[in-house]
Amino acid sequence: MTSAKAFRLGLIGHPVSHSKSPEIFREKFDREGFPNASYELFDLPNLENFGAWIKQQANADIPLLGFNVTVPHKTQIIPFLTTISAEAQAIQAVNTIVVSRDPITQEIELHGHNTDVDGFAKSLEIVNEMRIEKLNPQSALQTTPHSLQLESIEPRNTFGEVNNPISSNPISQAIILGNGGSAKAVRHILDLQNIPHLTLHRDRILETNTPLNELQIPSHTLIIQTTPVGMWPNIEAHIEFPLHQLNPTHVVIDLIYNPTQTTFMQKCEERGAITLNGQTMLNAQAETAWQLFKSALSTP
Repeated sequence: MTSAKAFRLGLIGHPVSHSKSPEIFREKFDREGFPNASYELFDLPNLENFGAWIKQQANADIPLLGFNVTVPHKTQIIPFLTTISAEAQAIQAVNTIVVSRDPITQEIELHGHNTDVDGFAKSLEIVNEMRIEKLNPQSALQTTPHSLQLESIEPRNTFGEVNNPISSNPISQAIILGNGGSAKAVRHILDLQNIPHLTLHRDRILETNTPLNELQIPSHTLIIQTTPVGMWPNIEAHIEFPLHQLNPTHVVIDLIYNPTQTTFMQKCEERGAITLNGQTMLNAQAETAWQLFKSALSTP
């Protein structure tokens, strides 16, 4: 699908100056033939004047066709919506909104979706591949003599059982750091994949109301950092966490993508943990959002 129609997309949140979304969507516009499309950043500290803002943007000479939503508005935006997808309703967080008009009254309509779910599902897929590759590198298949491949790829104990602490042990549980809109999407996917989870918020475990210093981290735990702590420009900051408990069986996903390696990720890697930043999630959720925006383009 290509179109010479001029339209705008955007991102609302606070702050948004660090966002890579404009360049991500510029690539999509160029790739698929939308030369007159643009993507803008709208720094809205709050939603007090949102009604007037969206009327202005939708009625502009080049209209706003849709927009993404980031912190701190993923939940607060819901009362402004005309419709909300079942998944976004279940999660109670929205990160993508398609703008349309009522065919009769021409009133502005806002349709909320959550594409963070697709983004985090893709991140889980990637870290699972990283876990397997950590003890089963493809290079071993190419450089190790065939007679040694089984021993090097699947080390065994004295009883002949496979002794692979990562690939032979699935994720046992997850710990979510933060309780905002992204955390809601993370919990949804973990529930779908039957991964038990705890949420750490303001130095306490929400489910048990126990303090952070009582947290015990089992082996094969997935840790997901969903807060903006450590995001550019405050790149030296990191969330409080018992890093001394981490070891090479742990997997850490930090949903921040700028910087590409947060201080939190660096400290986790020093303990041997596998880490992944938020770029995978950003790219995957943006692609799903783009498909939603394109569907609005084809609507008369």
